[in-house]
Amino acid sequence: MIKQFNGNRTVFGAYHILKGKKSAQTIQDCHLFKIAPFFGVYKQLERDTVIEVINTLSEKSLIVECSEQRFILTEKGEQFLRRKMNENPLPRHLNGYIYKDIAELFWRRIVLTSQCLSFLKIDKNNFLPIIKDRNIQTWVRGYLTTSTNQLDKLTNQLYTELNEVLKQFSEKEATIFVLRLSSSHRIGLTNEQIASELSVHHFYSHLLFLNTVHGMIRFVTRQKDAFPILHSFLDDVLKHSYLTETAKSTYSLLKEGLSIDDIAMRRGLKVSTVEDHVVEIAMSIKSFSIDPFVTKEDQSMINSTINFLKTKRLKEIKEELNHRVSYFAIRLTLAKKEVNNGSNANLV
Repeated sequence: MIKQFNGNRTVFGAYHILKGKKSAQTIQDCHLFKIAPFFGVYKQLERDTVIEVINTLSEKSLIVECSEQRFILTEKGEQFLRRKMNENPLPRHLNGYIYKDIAELFWRRIVLTSQCLSFLKIDKNNFLPIIKDRNIQTWVRGYLTTSTNQLDKLTNQLYTELNEVLKQFSEKEATIFVLRLSSSHRIGLTNEQIASELSVHHFYSHLLFLNTVHGMIRFVTRQKDAFPILHSFLDDVLKHSYLTETAKSTYSLLKEGLSIDDIAMRRGLKVSTVEDHVVEIAMSIKSFSIDPFVTKEDQSMINSTINFLKTKRLKEIKEELNHRVSYFAIRLTLAKKEVNNGSNANLV
C-alpha cells in the first residue's frame, strides 16, 4: 500500500483502509489508489503495530519518509517487495470493499451450520456452539428447523457444494478453509495455528482465507443453481449497491431532483457531508453523472492538471489551478476519472 500511495497519503490512510473505516476519504482512496481489495481485511490492526512496522522498514532502508508520515519505497524496498510478491502472490479473489461485511456473516453461517449438522448426525442436541453471536445462532436454528425432515440430505448437499466450490481454489487455500471448520470430533484451528502448521506468515494465511470466502461468494452468487444451499446462506444479505446507508439516502433524494443544499437541510447534515456522499456515489455507480455538480469546462481543466502534475494530492491540484475550483469539484472529477479508467472495484 505504501507503493500504491507513493507519498500521496500518510501511513494512517493505509491503516484506516485495512481497518475498514467507512469514510468519504477511505472510500475514495480505495479506488484512486487501486487498493479496494484490502478494505477491511485487517480489522484487528492496532496503530502501534503500524508504527512498529514503519520503523522496522525505515531502519532496513526499505522506505524513506518524503513528508510527515508519508513514505515511498527505496530501490531496495522495490526489490524486497518484488521478491515477497513472487513468494506470496496477492490472492486474486480478495475484495474487501465489496465483500467485507457479507463475508463474515456468510462464513459464520457456514461454520455453525456445518457444526450443528455434524452433531445432529450422531444424535447429539446439546453442544457448545462455536459461534457465540446470537443473531447467527438464531438464523441457523431457524434454517435447520425448516429442514428438520431432510437433515441427511442437507448435510450431503452442503458437503457436495463446499467440495465443488473449493476446487476453484489452490490446495493451500482449500486446506486453510477446511481446517477452520468445526465438527463433532474437532474444533476448528485458529489462523495462528494454521499459519504455524503450514509455515506461512499469519497475515498471509488470513488473506488466503478471506480470498477463499470472497471467491466463494462470487462463484455462488453467479451460479445460484449449482450452489443452492450456499446461496441460501446469502439470500437475505445480498445487496446490489455497496453504498453506505447514509449515502443511499442521499442518492434517493438526488434522484428526486433535490440539490445538495436541499438535501443537507432536509436531512439535518452539513453540506460537506452530503458532498462526501456524492463522491461516494460517483465512485460506486458508473452511470452517475457529475455534470450537475462540476461543469464540463472545469472537469476538463481539472483532468488536464491531474495529468500534468501526475499527482492525486488535492491541495497541489487546487494550487496549480489558482484555487479556481473547489476541493469538492476536484474530488468528484478524480472519482469519475478513476471509474472511467476502470479502477473501481464495484461498478453498478
